[in-house]
Amino acid sequence: MKKIALIFIGTIILASGVVAQQLTGYSNFLLNDYYFNPAIAGSKNVHEVNLAYRNQWIGFEGSPTLLMANFQGSVKNEGKMGYGVTVVSEQKGLTSNNAAYLNYAHHFKLGDNWKLGLGIQPGYMQHRVRLYDAQLADAGDEVLTGTVYSANAIDLSSGFHLYSKKFFLLGSVHRLLANSLQFTTYNSNLEFHFGGIVGYGFEIKTKSKKIFELQPSAMVRYTQPVPLQYTAMLKGTFDNKFWVGLLYRSDDAIGISAGLTLRDRFTIGYGYDYTTSKLNSYQSGSHEVMLSFIITKDKPTLEEEDENLNNSILEDMQKKVEEEKKNKN
Repeated sequence: MKKIALIFIGTIILASGVVAQQLTGYSNFLLNDYYFNPAIAGSKNVHEVNLAYRNQWIGFEGSPTLLMANFQGSVKNEGKMGYGVTVVSEQKGLTSNNAAYLNYAHHFKLGDNWKLGLGIQPGYMQHRVRLYDAQLADAGDEVLTGTVYSANAIDLSSGFHLYSKKFFLLGSVHRLLANSLQFTTYNSNLEFHFGGIVGYGFEIKTKSKKIFELQPSAMVRYTQPVPLQYTAMLKGTFDNKFWVGLLYRSDDAIGISAGLTLRDRFTIGYGYDYTTSKLNSYQSGSHEVMLSFIITKDKPTLEEEDENLNNSILEDMQKKVEEEKKNKN
């Protein structure tokens, strides 16, 4: 029985190493873009805190869960030098991955409407397997009692972010160090992760002068030996407060997400995925909750204040003209 147990231990360690190579992601990648690309830091001219939780494949024993918290912003909210910190905790059956990352990004003006951000993200990762929770055929065998497999790795990611007010294009590479480090115990299990995100926002003004934005976007991810995966999303936002999104993930799932923003600072979102693969008969879908809070915002420039004042004066004048027309009629 001990030989069987040792074989079982080796199988778990090997399998967990392969599974952990794939960087787990969120369906609503636009609310968690900083998680996917370090060049996002500092691009929004705000300081914000993000929290996200994903519970995948509800009802499936040992289903994956992912918890992420991060903070990011830029020096004086100027959108030039961005920085941040991220903490990630991931659970998959008997395995867990915990990691912490620092972040730096620099943003360059390419013209009046375009900017380019370049980011780098070093971090530390710990991989653990709870062998003592393994269920064996022989309940009296105590070979695994108190046994924990633990390994560590130094991680590094980098990316670029090309963007304007309506368009954005992101590219990133994760696990850059992979098996190049010899003094760690887990870098040899890592593989390069390549990712890209692209999107464009169409603004439609309604009769009530509210703005409706329709934003199609797509994300592509690849790492060996997992096949290329893409996710397409269509998101609609009304008055910069309420939004709803539909998504399709290749050969895996379809989903819906919705959320709202309160007082231009606090955003809450929810997403649900329905699995379309062969796993759909073993679970009831995946859920994720996202929270975002803006701590500080950039102050408007004198030109922006003048523009806002002029717009408000014009609106008041237009209202008076409309009222006078109504009174004459």
